[in-house]
Amino acid sequence: MIVDDEIDIIGLFSEILSLNGISVRPFTNPEEALNDFKQNHGNYRLIISDVIMSPMSGAEFIARAKEIDPVVNVILMTAFELEGSQLQEIKSDEFFNKPIGMNDLIRVVKKYVK
Repeated sequence: MIVDDEIDIIGLFSEILSLNGISVRPFTNPEEALNDFKQNHGNYRLIISDVIMSPMSGAEFIARAKEIDPVVNVILMTAFELEGSQLQEIKSDEFFNKPIGMNDLIRVVKKYVK
């Protein structure tokens, strides 16, 4: 699952990952993503989420997803500078700043979807 309110990011990441054999379910709305996750969380091994989104922040989205499935892997991403305390509040397995090189994206994702 990829969740980002920027449609360009969703499109690019989905295309690159799909071309590398990784099944992707993209969402531009975190509320819709959470509803899908509630119904289908057993089908997901990884959530990639932006930190700053609307109408729900990435931190809130991840916290609610972890209530549903505490063991799902999470990668957070942002184009903004975050303080260490902000990152500690969000439970994630990986973190990267946007932009990210496509080879780096594939490498990070493949660690979780072997």
